[in-house]
Amino acid sequence: MAIDFRTVSITIPQGTGRRSIDGAAVFNSTVLNAGVALNGFALDFTAPDRPFNVMEADVDIVAITQNTVTFRVECQLADRNFDDPYSGYVTAMVTADVG
Repeated sequence: MAIDFRTVSITIPQGTGRRSIDGAAVFNSTVLNAGVALNGFALDFTAPDRPFNVMEADVDIVAITQNTVTFRVECQLADRNFDDPYSGYVTAMVTADVG
C-alpha cells in the first residue's frame, strides 16, 4: 500500500450562476481508494465593486477507474441579484492509495 497525491487546477470560465466542472487526476498505478480536498480557490467578479451575497467552492469524488480519479468542482459567486459574471480557478488535492 502506497500513498500518492496530485494537485489539479480547474479554470472557472467567465459566466453567471452555479457551476459544476469535472476534473481528473491520473496516477501511475491502480487507485484502490482516494480522497479529494479543496486546496485553494479564487473567484472574482469581472466588474469591480460588487458586494458579495454568496461565495462557494466545493470538490467531490465522482468515480475511481483504474488509475484515474474523477472529481467534480462546484462553485458559485453572486451578489444580491445573482446576475454578474465571475471567473477564477479551483485547485483540488487528490490523495490516493495506489497498488
